[in-house]
Amino acid sequence: MTDNATDKGAADTRGRRHRRWRVSAALGLTAVLAGGGIAALRTAGSPASDPSAPAAAVASHSGRLTSEESREASRIAIDAATRSGTAKDRRKATEKNDGERNAAGGSGAEPLDTRRPPRAKSASSATDSRAEVQLYDYASDTLITRVVDLRSKKVLDSARQHGVQPPPTLAEAREAVKVVLADRALGPGMRESYASQTGKRLTSPTQLRLQSMSFLGSRAKGVGGARKVSRCGEHRCVQLFVRIPGGKWIDTSRIVIDLSARRAAVIGL
Repeated sequence: MTDNATDKGAADTRGRRHRRWRVSAALGLTAVLAGGGIAALRTAGSPASDPSAPAAAVASHSGRLTSEESREASRIAIDAATRSGTAKDRRKATEKNDGERNAAGGSGAEPLDTRRPPRAKSASSATDSRAEVQLYDYASDTLITRVVDLRSKKVLDSARQHGVQPPPTLAEAREAVKVVLADRALGPGMRESYASQTGKRLTSPTQLRLQSMSFLGSRAKGVGGARKVSRCGEHRCVQLFVRIPGGKWIDTSRIVIDLSARRAAVIGL
């Protein structure tokens, strides 16, 4: 082979390697962007990352919280009453034998929402490790807002409100379905509606497509069954909109589920 042919072959090899590198780099960049920016870049092993840092970096940017940061913020906020919360939180937990409770009756308040807290105009735009978590304590029917620090794992601030009912979560909507299914008068009807359209048994809320909204007792004034839902607003109550996947809606428009009391009532009849 001549020197020119050798040089040409080497150049072709370098060109193929360069093209492969460019493709790999492009794919890597796409994965980083799709995975959440700086946090994903550090997890992917950027040269600037600290080898001793945990694989799942949190609070590494000032934008919207990632799903991982939201989970971690909720965990810190839920654990606050019995571990590292404020003195007021700890006193509240001590006063009640079972502490804060979620929609299913388990230990720890129910997580509703997680977001980056508002920043003062004078504050720096640098990385912010704070997260604001909304929880609902079914033991005391209280909306709790806690600001946590994802780096220190501590609660920075905590506030409680009574009579405030944000939109319910999917987890709460599924608990509401469980209440309906456990009701001796209403459960059979929901199961029959599902079975007639699918030919299958309804055994879990996950088999349904759910939407829900908070319900206040004041909305039922002057209609039948109003007394049964008079505490809604003080209690956590929801209305369900239930659809069978690929099928029709199950009519639950007149059913109000009091999640605090774990009972359902029919209104408007």
